Amino acid sequence: MDDTLAFEALLRQLPTGSVAAYRGPRDGAPIHVSGPAEPLPVFSVTKMFVAAGVLRAVDAGLLTLADPLASRLPGAPTGCTIAQVLTHTAGLGNYTANPDYQHAINADPGEPWELEEISAASTPEKPGTFSYGNTGYWYLGAMLEGITGMSLGQYLHREIFEPADMASTRYPEPETSLTPSGYSTLWAGPAGAAFSTAADLLGFGDLFADSNPLFPSALSNAARAAFMDSVPVQAPAPWKEPRYGAGVMIDAGLGLWGHGGSGPGYRSAVFTSPATGAAAALICPGQTDFRPESALISLLGSHG
Repeated sequence: MDDTLAFEALLRQLPTGSVAAYRGPRDGAPIHVSGPAEPLPVFSVTKMFVAAGVLRAVDAGLLTLADPLASRLPGAPTGCTIAQVLTHTAGLGNYTANPDYQHAINADPGEPWELEEISAASTPEKPGTFSYGNTGYWYLGAMLEGITGMSLGQYLHREIFEPADMASTRYPEPETSLTPSGYSTLWAGPAGAAFSTAADLLGFGDLFADSNPLFPSALSNAARAAFMDSVPVQAPAPWKEPRYGAGVMIDAGLGLWGHGGSGPGYRSAVFTSPATGAAAALICPGQTDFRPESALISLLGSHG
């Protein structure tokens, strides 16, 4: 079965209300889209956007990945570099399992915490080994705001969403962060607050295309290499050789890169095959057992 037929078969399995987009494995292939067009929460897929924003700042000469985080964000934890924060090896901990955090969400889902509260709810770990957590990306978001003088939403719009023609994607302000249930995605902050569409998620890969010197909106070769510079991670099947780069999951055995996300009400995933150019994205209701990551790995991954 070719990929187009496989994608059509996948569509028949999707939960009601899902959104899907697929681009075939040839230059100039059209994007096929199914489902509603309004932007939806993509949660941890946001990490790819923030990581790319950090790499755009590197290209602009505002920082280097070897810089200590605290040298670019006063008051941030010491003893870790920006590169370590990007790859979840900085030991900054996580907060999502903290009972106080969960209680606060349940008590007031529309009033998210700020970085100070997030930091207090996070238990630091030993730097140097991979431990996936959201706290580090909150620090990266605050760092980008500090070095650019812009809100994170403004910066990502200028440096990521606009160059990649992701017109329907946003990092929300408080008034645009609420889901139909009244939950603010800003509870996930720079680790997971963005809204997007399946078609826009495919556009993110355009930042890794060859840059036109007259319109240098893509990432530099060095930044692209840094995006894929990865550390090994533990992940269950269907992952084969899982690694984590700068805000991105990479699997050489599957021949894919991308990310998944989940949070109250929604699950999402987007993956690209560098070898073929094929890519697909899903945003699905979160009240079912359907797993977008596994579905896209089955659709796009190498199985030899």
